[in-house]
Amino acid sequence: SKSETDELRKKIQANLGQLSYPATLKYPTPGKYTISGNSLAEPGFAPIAEHPTVVEAVEILLGEPAHLTAYVAYLRSPGDKGSGAHSDYKRWRPVGSSMNWLFTIIPLTDFNDDYGPLLVSPGSHLLSDVIDRDARIWDVPRPDAKQLADFVDPELQAGDVLLMHGHTWHKAPGGTGSEDRVGIFNKYCGVSAPPAAGYYPYTSRAVEAMSDGGQRLIPRPIDQPIQSTRLLIEDGSSGESRYMVVNGQDGTALPGGEGWEEEDVGWDVGARIGSLQGLVKEQIGIEIPWMTYIGDVEEDSGACRLYGFVDDQFDGGAIETKNIDWLTGDAMVDALGTASGVQEWERSDLIRGMGKAIGQRKSQFE
Repeated sequence: SKSETDELRKKIQANLGQLSYPATLKYPTPGKYTISGNSLAEPGFAPIAEHPTVVEAVEILLGEPAHLTAYVAYLRSPGDKGSGAHSDYKRWRPVGSSMNWLFTIIPLTDFNDDYGPLLVSPGSHLLSDVIDRDARIWDVPRPDAKQLADFVDPELQAGDVLLMHGHTWHKAPGGTGSEDRVGIFNKYCGVSAPPAAGYYPYTSRAVEAMSDGGQRLIPRPIDQPIQSTRLLIEDGSSGESRYMVVNGQDGTALPGGEGWEEEDVGWDVGARIGSLQGLVKEQIGIEIPWMTYIGDVEEDSGACRLYGFVDDQFDGGAIETKNIDWLTGDAMVDALGTASGVQEWERSDLIRGMGKAIGQRKSQFE
């Protein structure tokens, strides 16, 4: 309703100085301001993420219950030049690396020439259709921008809802007016298709801001920092799946260790692929071209983010590092319990894609 959109727009504008990203951008300097992630815990922000009309439509299109992968209130101040044509599928981002996800775009102002329209290319999501749906890990081809259909203007008005496939190409030219362009740009994935880079780390406070019925939209909250990250490497070349462990001074563990955020990650935090690639290279001397999120486990020092890797061309027997062993799945569970990630990794009901580091963004389809 108009009263709902007006109230939320004013709340976003009032909280820019305290909550918006990037912190170096001072309103009303022309630019793009984002209130995102755990900011949904602030009073009045959560209801739009669990609005029944929106969630019902989302879950119909996804074909299953949904998780909220990104909470984004987005404001563009007058003078900003807008954005060019792009798709938001990005293998290095928690919000853009699921294999079954979509946008919900809710304008809080009209998206017209004054404020700046949102233009979409119909059918463009099909340029990134899954190559092999029977594969263990799903992959998509590099989209050919030359094949994009002409962009159209859905003529969005304040209070409308546009649901857009995650691979849809879109662009948002700058407006000509003197008022802020404001909208909600939330993203949801199907519960069976976790982001390959890992979920954004929502806190318990964010979960508690949702209603009892809406809390299911938030994946498992993480209140401790993601302190470490480890990789479950599977080798099936012998006909039976075996998994690598590293034997060190502190005992047996998966390859990995203390992780960190990559540079230029922005507000969309949580991925540890770049740091884990470096740790694995240092410990066992191999390059891991991609990996995919398994889950998070609690450790004494904080949360540990687990990823997995499997490839038909991978031969564990060729690795010359001496401090490693290969264990069966049962032996892994006996040795490491849930910290092995094996039971979650072997689930057949999950759809996994390829996650990459932000340093690989220019070659994410290679």
